Amino acid sequence: MITATGLELRAGARVLIESASFRIAKGDRIGLVGRNGAGKTTLTKVLSGEGMPANGTVTRSGEVGYLPQDPRTGDLDMLALDRVLSARGLDTVLRSIRECQERIATGRGATREKAMKKYERLDSEFLARGGYAAEAEAATIAASLGLPDRIMEQPLHTLSGGQRRRVELARILFSGADILLLDEPTNHLDADSILWLRDFLKTYQGGFVVISHDINLVETVVNKVFHLDANRAAVDVYNMGWKQYQAQRAADERRRKRERANAEKKAAALSYQANKLRAGTKAVAAQNMARRAEKLLSDLEPERRSDKVAKLRFPEPAPCGKTP
Repeated sequence: MITATGLELRAGARVLIESASFRIAKGDRIGLVGRNGAGKTTLTKVLSGEGMPANGTVTRSGEVGYLPQDPRTGDLDMLALDRVLSARGLDTVLRSIRECQERIATGRGATREKAMKKYERLDSEFLARGGYAAEAEAATIAASLGLPDRIMEQPLHTLSGGQRRRVELARILFSGADILLLDEPTNHLDADSILWLRDFLKTYQGGFVVISHDINLVETVVNKVFHLDANRAAVDVYNMGWKQYQAQRAADERRRKRERANAEKKAAALSYQANKLRAGTKAVAAQNMARRAEKLLSDLEPERRSDKVAKLRFPEPAPCGKTP
């Protein structure tokens, strides 16, 4: 479980989120949405423990798996398969088994005998920790993400950036963490891998937060939506699926506009009455009315600015001919 209390996030002097409190528990499948620059990536970093909030606290219980947009790994000489297995601490045992196998193949006499005894002990340990079944599970997840065995048997430094990111995604999914934080997990995935990931997340037993521009993914897997409102520096929590969220958010925006219009109308009437009374002898009553008008306006949320949307127009292409 992850619990945020009074959370405040900043990008330089700009406030991204102010005084936000929420909880992420097992079974919560959350779509984190908001315009570019609203603070989605910054929030997931803070929730994972890789970043610090400007104010407030984040507490974690259980294991948290975090997939950043640009994952960095320490040892690039590690095999891709070992990197995935490291999520459950199986990589060190497997490396030791390989070393023993090499000593058995090349050693003689006492050296070979010692290596065989160590191999038996390590093999029993690997079996006890579900090693061979886990190795098969890791390979299945990797293959589903477009990483065949020949890729998994290569060192990380030989892989492309997209392949290394898929290795990190496989590692996070293989970890079985209580809470997953996935920042654009469909990047570098083909259509088949995206479909597989969608099915995987639909049946995931833990909780997760996903940032994704793939509307089909979000629409299919989430049961809650956290909307980062950049205009209000707030996190709006919607305990509902994607389609219901869209309808509810539109209704919320209409309600805010009505409330603002009514408050502004009432404040204008009070200000007008106050100005009329000031002209007479009722200065105290005028001041009271003016204060009420100011309070009405001060209690209003900041006026929402429309998000900028690029309007693109492409020219009509020239005919390509009848014979390709």
